[in-house]
Amino acid sequence: MKKCLKMLGVMMTIFALVFTGACGNGAKDKEASGTKTVTLGVWKGTEAENATRKKLIADFEKESGIKVKEKVYNDYETQLQTDLVGGTAPDVFYVDAYLAPSLIDKKVLAPLDDYIAKTKDFNTDDFYKPVYNAFTGEDKAQYGLPKDYSTLGIYYNEKIFADAGIDPNTIPTTSDKMGAFLEDLKAKLPKDVAPSSFTAELSRQMYMAQASGEPILDKDGYSNLDNPKIVAALQPLVDWYQKGLIKRPSDLGQDWSGDSFGAGKAAMMVEGNWAIAHLKQNFPDVKFGTKEIPTIDGKKGTMVFTVSYSMNAAAKDKDASWELIKYLTGKTGMKTWAEGASVLPARESVAQEMNISSDAILEPFVAGAEYSTPWQDGTTLSIVSDQYNNMFPSALKGEMTLEEAMKKASESANNDIKKQLKN
Repeated sequence: MKKCLKMLGVMMTIFALVFTGACGNGAKDKEASGTKTVTLGVWKGTEAENATRKKLIADFEKESGIKVKEKVYNDYETQLQTDLVGGTAPDVFYVDAYLAPSLIDKKVLAPLDDYIAKTKDFNTDDFYKPVYNAFTGEDKAQYGLPKDYSTLGIYYNEKIFADAGIDPNTIPTTSDKMGAFLEDLKAKLPKDVAPSSFTAELSRQMYMAQASGEPILDKDGYSNLDNPKIVAALQPLVDWYQKGLIKRPSDLGQDWSGDSFGAGKAAMMVEGNWAIAHLKQNFPDVKFGTKEIPTIDGKKGTMVFTVSYSMNAAAKDKDASWELIKYLTGKTGMKTWAEGASVLPARESVAQEMNISSDAILEPFVAGAEYSTPWQDGTTLSIVSDQYNNMFPSALKGEMTLEEAMKKASESANNDIKKQLKN
């Protein structure tokens, strides 16, 4: 009997311990279930970008009490769209301006206007207008807030210019004088050095193509590349190329202008500010300067590439999702991101606080943010861009005139667009 009572006591003790443990776990589970979690979709960036993003997330979690779970995409566009269709997309995710019109059209992005309106001192006027407007829909609603941006500018090799006896300050500020300048530069360079390197893609020439005011897409989304004014605007590039004044990286034995310029194969190049870090890291002995893109018919122009933080229209907790977007695109979060990732902040006040305009190398790219053309235009731009990129090289190489090349590009693009619109 005593033995049975002793066994019963042991069993009661064990039961009490199990019961207490179960209650304790339940309390923890309840506490954990009360913590809000937001998923954030990103692509893998540089080491500096990844480290800075992790710091931002840690700071946000500490300040807000909201947990953030990252989802890193290796093939961003394809995987994100697959997740959106499957209902597994993150609550907040990167949106490239190029892709924004398509996602807005598919109604998978939540408008942010109500959240912006009720947030004190958020000040959207502080964003550079072309960068902010890249995520404004045709309905005037705001579908994302930019995290940073990049523009195009002219780079010049200081040593090559000095050896040629040419003052970099004589680089023309107007496009009508650029041809003569490049000819003079070519005459003073070694034969294996091109005056300038450039990328023959619509993403780099869109601002130039539209300089006359004629858009590359008409109001229905069809190609307007064969418009005489657009052809005339692009013709100088063909003329310069055929005279050997500008060359593509492939002509110089590289895949990218940054490498051609860094290797001393080109005295100048037209590239984005992302090339700065590449040159400093991979070509530390190359001393270079930068200039703004020359004006066309008195108008300033360049391209801008930007990415937003946008909210999934199907986000489970939109208020928590907005808190994350607000933090990442607010002044404090953006400054942390810009400084840590070495990118240009999308807010003017942050740029001023960081005194970026005093940096002679960065200044032309910052200036371009005010008047730039976003790499974006409706849902059919990718089709038109592909055909431009296919046909433009034929005009450069003299296989056909630019007029013929742009006519073929438009015909092919418009056939594809008709099929897309029917579907």
